[in-house]
Amino acid sequence: MNNQFDISRFWKFMKLQLFKNRKGVFMIMAITFGMLFFVGFMLSVFLEHPEAYDHTESYVSALLMGGFIISSLAFSETDRVLKRIGYLMLPISNLERFICMWLLTSIGWLIVFTISFTIYALIANPIGNLIFPATSFKVFNPFGAIARQTMLLYVALQGIFLLGAAYFRKYVLPKTMISIFIILGIVGLVLYFSLKEQFLADHYCTTEDECELVDAFAVHPVWYMAKGLFWFALAPLTWILSYWGLKEQEA
Repeated sequence: MNNQFDISRFWKFMKLQLFKNRKGVFMIMAITFGMLFFVGFMLSVFLEHPEAYDHTESYVSALLMGGFIISSLAFSETDRVLKRIGYLMLPISNLERFICMWLLTSIGWLIVFTISFTIYALIANPIGNLIFPATSFKVFNPFGAIARQTMLLYVALQGIFLLGAAYFRKYVLPKTMISIFIILGIVGLVLYFSLKEQFLADHYCTTEDECELVDAFAVHPVWYMAKGLFWFALAPLTWILSYWGLKEQEA
């Protein structure tokens, strides 16, 4: 058997995963769009009475949160002994397992959710016009600048939750979130004590959200390095670690 990658075997495994998880994905989509419509759309317009309503903010939050939840469930079949034995004993390679779940939870989620949200916005706007004629409802543009930036942000962050799914066997989402908070706290402390003198130095800040210290940090080489690592190194690193964690799984 080819222990690396076989396209026919990979395609069969992907169809198997789609079939087995169809009900769970459908439930997540139904709950997500139900909350978006009744809470994020109807209730929001009813309470705030805006002159114009834009779906972009709802798209950003739902895409990220829904995708993170689905990514944390990528390897849920390893959380119990009997399920883990059956899952790990399938005649496929770990590379095929990883690529399949990465495609489904990253590119697959982006495409399916974006198309579904666009259809949802097209249906919601006429309903909103009938119930709230004083409000103008904007057409959602899936190719707009904010939507594209959100997609890139999701691709950069999604690997973190895939990594959690590969290493944590139970309560993946809360454990991953706690790990993120701990790491961010440690990094924040290191940065604070490293740049303590600069933070405590005299500087001016206006009431218009302008601050000399923030402006100086925005052009600091450390900031450019951090941005580069975030956009170009974080995702590949989490993918590699996720694959390695999946390889270490034992039946």
